[in-house]
Amino acid sequence: MAHLRPLVPELAEKARNELNEVPSRITHDLAALKAWLLKQPHLNPRMDDQFLVNFLRGCKYSLEKTKEKLDNYYTVKTAIPEFFDNRDPDNASLQSYMSFGVNLPLPHTLEADGPRFMLVRMGAYDASKYSIVDVMKVCYMITDLLLVNDDSSIIAGHMVLVDLRGLTFAGLSQFNPTFIKKMTSVIEAFPIRTKGIHFINPSSGFDALFKLFHGFLSKKIQERIKVHDSFEALHAVIPKKYLPEEYGGSGGRLNDIIEDWRKTLVANRAFFAEDAKYRNDERKRPGKPKNASTLFGVEGLYQLKMSNIRPISQQLQEVARRELNEDESQVDSHLKVIRSWLIELDLQCSLVDDQFLVAFLRGCKFSLEKVKKKILLFYQTRSELPQIIQNRDPLDSDVLRIIRMGVGVPLPETEKPTDPKLFIIRVGCFDVNQCTFADIIKVGTMINDILMRDDDQMVICGMALIIDLKGVTANHLMHFEMDLLRKVAILNQDASPLRMQGIHILHPPPGAQTALNIFNGLLSEKNQHKRIYTHGRDLKSLYQHFSPAILPKEYGGDLEAIDTLAKQWEFKLADNRSYLIDMALLTSQPCSSPSSVLKNGSTQRSFGTEGSFRKLDFD
Repeated sequence: MAHLRPLVPELAEKARNELNEVPSRITHDLAALKAWLLKQPHLNPRMDDQFLVNFLRGCKYSLEKTKEKLDNYYTVKTAIPEFFDNRDPDNASLQSYMSFGVNLPLPHTLEADGPRFMLVRMGAYDASKYSIVDVMKVCYMITDLLLVNDDSSIIAGHMVLVDLRGLTFAGLSQFNPTFIKKMTSVIEAFPIRTKGIHFINPSSGFDALFKLFHGFLSKKIQERIKVHDSFEALHAVIPKKYLPEEYGGSGGRLNDIIEDWRKTLVANRAFFAEDAKYRNDERKRPGKPKNASTLFGVEGLYQLKMSNIRPISQQLQEVARRELNEDESQVDSHLKVIRSWLIELDLQCSLVDDQFLVAFLRGCKFSLEKVKKKILLFYQTRSELPQIIQNRDPLDSDVLRIIRMGVGVPLPETEKPTDPKLFIIRVGCFDVNQCTFADIIKVGTMINDILMRDDDQMVICGMALIIDLKGVTANHLMHFEMDLLRKVAILNQDASPLRMQGIHILHPPPGAQTALNIFNGLLSEKNQHKRIYTHGRDLKSLYQHFSPAILPKEYGGDLEAIDTLAKQWEFKLADNRSYLIDMALLTSQPCSSPSSVLKNGSTQRSFGTEGSFRKLDFD
């Protein structure tokens, strides 16, 4: 016997009359569907009766259509990770999007057997500051809950009310054909029928939006679209009792409905964590795999959509999508949001170009909130550290002497094109009689500035550090000022888009554990959870992680001598002299835009960070 929720009589009758449901055959239909699912090597679906019967109902008990829709449902969820991954409702950023109430199921249906009303408020969020991608993520979180819990949605469908009030040009600019294709593909993948779409408060941009969407909708849905130029016209079709008070109805207040759904999403945190397990493995699909490129035609989108960003390899694109939440069709809209914010803070300049900004987007996994915090910290820490950021001319004799010590040297090769890049730090090459610790960090920051701009593999895949302590003495340790170390740790972790993927310690001297404990304490909480390996003098232990083919010959590798690599970086720094000197100008400035006053009296800029450049607490 199937394990299903009992239906109210009105919905049970509608299921029989309109969806071809025969209660005595449900167990047989489910068995046939499960038998087929178990034979699909690429599918990893939920198998509970209620979930599967909802697809049968959505396909009017056509077994072939149900198979196709289930396959499509998981294919779309796998191919669009920006909508369906990282859906923890306790996440602070998602909480903000949940509070906007862009997509709201209304509490009352059209009679006991009528469709669920869905209110879509496209102007409910500030499109110049927030991403449509995360807006849609929350929308589909709600739809997934309706799919498993709401019999009215499954059996009677949805009646969609689209409120265009407040829709701006910034909002319209977030839509493009590829993004709309993804949205409509998701709609088609759910077993929920659209019974009608009612547009209200049409704005001046409605015609453009309608033309964009119209071509992607099925003919059946196109015929169910109505446009109302007043509440009175809407009330003639939908009785007031079903609508919120703000729409002239008596169906509850919007803020209460928004808060109820926010609580519902949070209460279902475990559901979203479990849902993430159910995805396709397209490598196992019989025939040709289906992915974003085949479904939405996004191959080559970098060249087409983002002329100011270097094209990256297909392998790096896959890593960026899978691990960094990068959606090629939305990068432009993210960049527009960040540029607008920088202009508001009076921080935009020629050095802060698209390539610079996309490094921060990738380093923050396309979380706009994290990007703005990291960029502010990037500016502020550089202001706090003039001894590291200023006077960085690579042709200056003092700076050149430090460059030639070769303390920090990026390695050019990796085993796979998607491996983290390697960076060797030879602490013993720091000549304490020739320079200070701040001077060494200065050159390291110069190198990082170039890597952040030029090395897509490092930005996307991260870096692994090999810290060689050979030759380190107590004299070296005496030059490590703790206050400066703390600030440098913030500069290279919290304020940098380059992500740490592992730390490997070589040749620790006797008594080095104390120094290593201090070093570990300077790591961010996230980096403390990365693997830190101590190899002693055993290069074979290092080879278990990195092939000799990608290491310098001093480390038993096949590459040229590390001094040769350091010499190459000397030339590269000289070639980028103007850029490095200009980058010294990227420090915090007074902001010309007005700030809003919070309840506690502090100021808050457009993205919510208290004060445009609050004093950092390094202690």
